[in-house]
Amino acid sequence: MWLTISFYTLLFYVIYRLIKFWIIHPWLVQRDFSNQGIPGHYTPIVGDILDRRRAFLADELLNYIEETSVKLGDYYHTSLGPFPCLTISDPALVESVLKTNSRSYHKAQLARAIVSTILGYENVLLAEDENHTRRRRLLNPVFQHQNINSMISLMVDITSKFSTKWRIKTDEQTYPLICDISKEMSNLTLDIITGCVFGVEVMNDKSIHETIYKSLKIALDEIEKRIYNLIILIPILNQLPIFGKRTIDKCRQDIKNITLQVINQRKQGLTKATWPDLLDLIFAACDDDNKQKFTDDEVADEAMTFVNMCRTILDEFRKNHNQFCTFTAGKIQRQG
Repeated sequence: MWLTISFYTLLFYVIYRLIKFWIIHPWLVQRDFSNQGIPGHYTPIVGDILDRRRAFLADELLNYIEETSVKLGDYYHTSLGPFPCLTISDPALVESVLKTNSRSYHKAQLARAIVSTILGYENVLLAEDENHTRRRRLLNPVFQHQNINSMISLMVDITSKFSTKWRIKTDEQTYPLICDISKEMSNLTLDIITGCVFGVEVMNDKSIHETIYKSLKIALDEIEKRIYNLIILIPILNQLPIFGKRTIDKCRQDIKNITLQVINQRKQGLTKATWPDLLDLIFAACDDDNKQKFTDDEVADEAMTFVNMCRTILDEFRKNHNQFCTFTAGKIQRQG
């Protein structure tokens, strides 16, 4: 008898928790948004995940987001599955969240679940509270104006070589040059990022370059599938080594192994940057009293974060702006 009671009690508890997670909590949050006069819409359980998935499969995700912003304004509420979302694009509100009142906000559970899949939690992007404050304090000098400016000449040089490579290929052929603009622009993006982070020697290493390129591409593709198939939204299930998670973990570990290898080579003096790259700047980062510095693992985590986030942002921009890529490639070729 007691076993039966315990079983049904546990069963009802599990059902209650599921109902609370998928229906009650999202509805309460959306109700609070509506009571505050925030525009938006709410669909129980699935939210607007199905609309986003259709837009994603049609390669029109950015258009969908832009249309929603035009319809609802600079701030609005929606939901991604059971996760309520407040989307803001008003500069004053963005400044309030990211700067003025940043201590009042934490990263959203959904965003952490998605981004940590490839980056992990130990980096300035996902760290919280004192850990985040420490990492940000150490990294602030790295991104000072003069340090960023020092990388401009490298970016120009890489782009110039990219244009020269195309010109040589064109001159050597008697027929029009045919190439995959999407892949070429991705390679240019990765060249610039790896060159600025790890130095020209690493950028020119074809093995490292190809491993980072393939690992990032495979991992991001798998993450997108998990998002729009709702796998990443379901607790416990999103932690199991199924539905691409094992592939993503392997890609992440491959990138980290390469990053640690580059760090060890730099510390041993086997490689040397032509001018201070991001890796050197992170190595030198310290607090005001010179007592705190990054460990090798922390250097690797921050370098991976910079590479992955820059590549992700630029790659998503490229995928949704194919005409821009074609236009840019033409400009590079004509003005090179």
